[in-house]
Amino acid sequence: MEWPGDGGLTILALHGWLDNALSFAKMAPHLAPHRVISIDLSGHGLSSWRSADATYNLWDDLPQLVEILDQLNLERVVLMGHSRGAAIAVLLAGVLSERVQALIMIDGLLATFVDQRNALQQLKNFIRDKKKYSQRDDRYFHSEAEFIARRCSYGFDENSARLLAPRALELTALGLRLRSDPRLFGASANGFRQQQRRDIYCGIAAPALGIFAGTDEASPNDYRKAMLLEAKTDMPNLQTEHYLGTHHLHMDNSLAPELANRCKAFLSFCA
Repeated sequence: MEWPGDGGLTILALHGWLDNALSFAKMAPHLAPHRVISIDLSGHGLSSWRSADATYNLWDDLPQLVEILDQLNLERVVLMGHSRGAAIAVLLAGVLSERVQALIMIDGLLATFVDQRNALQQLKNFIRDKKKYSQRDDRYFHSEAEFIARRCSYGFDENSARLLAPRALELTALGLRLRSDPRLFGASANGFRQQQRRDIYCGIAAPALGIFAGTDEASPNDYRKAMLLEAKTDMPNLQTEHYLGTHHLHMDNSLAPELANRCKAFLSFCA
């Protein structure tokens, strides 16, 4: 999906886990004059599933995204990501530091909880889940309302689920088929440990903006607080903002214009 803009910067928008390009449909129109390109990451929305031998670790997206930027002749780009997409954007901003003009992260950073996980057990879980979800049958819904209810059971809000439905579902003779690859539910092979996260954060030269759901940094969620503290320590160019809203705050009708205006103010110093 693309919102052409009019002479501004080009923003590559990366959605979160089990979302799709429509994730930015509420916010993108308000980002003019900047051009917004929102894609369905592999295994999501209208994009194809990966081959049987492939995986969906965060770093697996990087070669594809670099190829997309090359095909679009984007020598300079702003990266915007939500949740899982924010983590991927962080990795890409480090890998392509000379091409990234700015980095915007919406309620997402590199996870810190992996430090507490046993690396061998994580690999075992990865192998187990890859086999399990590769064999899962297609999932069908009798109606869009049933899909929305299922999404809400995973903690998504009703409005965001409804917005994503057109690219999440495919009408078939058996009902509405869920397009996303079941392997996306599987455990990752591993995660980035503290020193690795520090290496990545310190390698990001572009100015960065983090937008988070919540009242302030004194969140009762210790995990989220630790993620933010770590990122602010290792990314001197990071600015942060907090807004009252859900994890999908950028898809909220009332918040989307406000968030877009904040992003535009941030980007005005990055041209």
